[in-house]
Amino acid sequence: MARPAGLGRFIQMAVFAFFLSGCAAAPVALLPAAVPAIIAGAGGGITYTFTNIAYRTITRPPEEIERATLRAMEKMSIRVEKLRHKEYDTEIYARTRQLKIIVTLERMTPTLTRMKVNAKKGLIFKDKNTAFEIIYQTEFFLTGAADAEKGAQALPKSMQENLQGGR
Repeated sequence: MARPAGLGRFIQMAVFAFFLSGCAAAPVALLPAAVPAIIAGAGGGITYTFTNIAYRTITRPPEEIERATLRAMEKMSIRVEKLRHKEYDTEIYARTRQLKIIVTLERMTPTLTRMKVNAKKGLIFKDKNTAFEIIYQTEFFLTGAADAEKGAQALPKSMQENLQGGR
């Protein structure tokens, strides 16, 4: 029995379309697996670029932390340009030759303060190591170790571990 010419042509076109779409379907099938990887890579860069800010919560009133931060910046030869007091926050604007530094002290309770240090170099780059050093020096002055010269006993536990080689 002979098949009609139209049906044969239809089957050929269907097979051709199937294989043609198969070539395009392979990359499309991989797309759901690739998208999270692409987003994660881009997201990692964005997180590093825009949120590379050092945070520390300290059990002290913001006024004490402000005084210790100003002393630490003086010791580090960081020039303080402006001090702004708000209802629940204090902002310290400072500058080095290369960095613009903003320290925010947020009053969480009367004796609990979140310290946020943002050390920026230009519009994009951040210097997290300098931000950590400002927090470290602020803690140093908060403990009274700078005045008393007591050494490691007056330092916070995290700082003692650093001096002892991270034991």
